[in-house]
Amino acid sequence: MAADNNGPAMTITMVVCTVFSFLFMALRFYCKQTLSTKLGLDDAVLAFSWILFLVFVILSIHSTKYGLGKHFADVDLTLLPQLLYFLPIAQFFAVLSVAISKSSFILTLLRLVTRPWQKASLWFMLITINMSMFSISIVQFFQCAVPPTPGCVDGNHVIGLGVFAAGYSAVMDLVLTAFPSLVIWNLQMQLREKIGVIVSMSLGVVAGVIGIYKSSTIPYVARSADFTHGTAIVLIWLVAEVAATILAASIPFYRPLIRRATTARGTKESYGMGRVAGSHGHSKLSSQHDITREHIDEQPLTNTAVVRKTEINIEYDQWSDHEAGKVPGQSRREIF
Repeated sequence: MAADNNGPAMTITMVVCTVFSFLFMALRFYCKQTLSTKLGLDDAVLAFSWILFLVFVILSIHSTKYGLGKHFADVDLTLLPQLLYFLPIAQFFAVLSVAISKSSFILTLLRLVTRPWQKASLWFMLITINMSMFSISIVQFFQCAVPPTPGCVDGNHVIGLGVFAAGYSAVMDLVLTAFPSLVIWNLQMQLREKIGVIVSMSLGVVAGVIGIYKSSTIPYVARSADFTHGTAIVLIWLVAEVAATILAASIPFYRPLIRRATTARGTKESYGMGRVAGSHGHSKLSSQHDITREHIDEQPLTNTAVVRKTEINIEYDQWSDHEAGKVPGQSRREIF
């Protein structure tokens, strides 16, 4: 039974997820810097969530020294106090990392949506996700031991709150995947461009599915006498959920860089909009309005009809031929 140890598998999974999530997040920041876009609050929140994630990974891997991943029968009981000391701290940072990484994506969506009910819904999810996750991260430290201490929280209540917080967070991941469709679908874009943007912004569904499965394992593991073995499996799913959230929050920001590279090779500009005659530049998705332009491929810009609808902004940075490569038009803030 000693050979059946989840510790090595947990360690490898954590290292791989940590490295990949960092690379994807770093590429997100690189894309924004390349496009001369300032990093925003959502970027800072995402970076902070990764730091918490890293602390969680380090503490979890360190806990394998004290028996995490082994069957309880194989654990050196003299090391059990150290394991019970580090494990709740690791889980504290893990839970906060889950909540804050999801908060980053919600903050990004808040910069895109325009309708009051959409903003209210996103704020509601932002507040409730953080409240539920922060509550379980604190309550776990007050779980009753044997013998129970005055003022401690019954273990069943802690388990119930943990299942609720994890399940609620996972369900909100699935709900959040609907918002890109609400924002993008009515834009004046080619169908394949719409689908590409929506899919790239809806990858959080992966984190939602992982979170739902993880929440279903919590009661069994928490009540199991062999918790040292089962907890490692829960932490594997937890680290996968955080990594999936960071990846899903980063991938949508790669599209402008890809589109700029494509445009540099002489192809038509992104998001289904042709190049304005006699000018250079690129279009980009940003915030509040949908601008459709008629006859832009053949007519000069002065004859272009502009119809402005309150949906989202498709901005076009342009400059005349004699200014190309010298003094580009003023670049405006983009989201991705």
